[in-house]
Amino acid sequence: MTIQPLSIAAAASLTAGASTISSASLVLVQNTSSAVKYVNIEEKTTGTRKASVMIPAASNLIIKKSASDEIFASAAAAGTGAATGVLFTKVGYTN
Repeated sequence: MTIQPLSIAAAASLTAGASTISSASLVLVQNTSSAVKYVNIEEKTTGTRKASVMIPAASNLIIKKSASDEIFASAAAAGTGAATGVLFTKVGYTN
């Protein structure tokens, strides 16, 4: 699989720092830390968490979300605790 970066990598820790990442539908999530972190997706208009997933230390994954949804990282599954070392990049697929 080949991806095309469409934005500069950005950090978004906790719901106060949540971002749509330039209205991304696909987001490359990189956990550069040595600890497990959590990625959370929330409705922008209400701040209600819709989904979350654990990302292992020193790993990455691509998350699909609605362009209007915000994404943020946390240290705990409940969406709490500052999460340093997690970066988000808007991406697209390429041939």
